[in-house]
Amino acid sequence: MGEIEDLKKRLAELQENKRKDAEIKKLKSQIKAEEFSKTTGGKVFNKIADVGQGLGKMIGGTGKQAKSPLKKKKVMSVEEVMKAMPQ
Repeated sequence: MGEIEDLKKRLAELQENKRKDAEIKKLKSQIKAEEFSKTTGGKVFNKIADVGQGLGKMIGGTGKQAKSPLKKKKVMSVEEVMKAMPQ
């Protein structure tokens, strides 16, 4: 019986270490993403992503567009997008 208990204990330790490593990796990734979003490059990237999501919703017809497909929304031009981005 002693060997079985030792093996179970070792397995529990390995699983706990694996869980801790995964959590550490996740937290480091979240910190890196938050730091990136504060930089100028991150702000530009997020602005481009927001414009892309808006265009996707308009094209796909989700959200408010799905309720009233007859209304057309003004699409931002490249110049307007560039003006809206941080310099």
